[in-house]
Amino acid sequence: MIPEHCNNIEEVRVEIDAIDHEIVRLIGRRAGFVKAAARFKKSETAVKDERRVEAVIESKRKLAAACEVSPELVEAVYRTMIGYFVNEELEHWKTLTTK
Repeated sequence: MIPEHCNNIEEVRVEIDAIDHEIVRLIGRRAGFVKAAARFKKSETAVKDERRVEAVIESKRKLAAACEVSPELVEAVYRTMIGYFVNEELEHWKTLTTK
């Protein structure tokens, strides 16, 4: 359904809930790949790779603009998500390197 076809607030909320479900599912999937990436990193610096972070942010800002979504919003979401995932990946990486 597209937003313009909603007839009432309940339909809007149902669609938003469905989208939120998919967003959370995809974040979980992304988390799995982040954890897998830790196996290929040789150092803590590689895990934190600030150049990669900035490249991802820039690419998502461009994607947002192309999709007519606020690049500022997308950047804020990605900075929060990447910050969290870097910390998680670092912890996982540490367990891999101490074995």
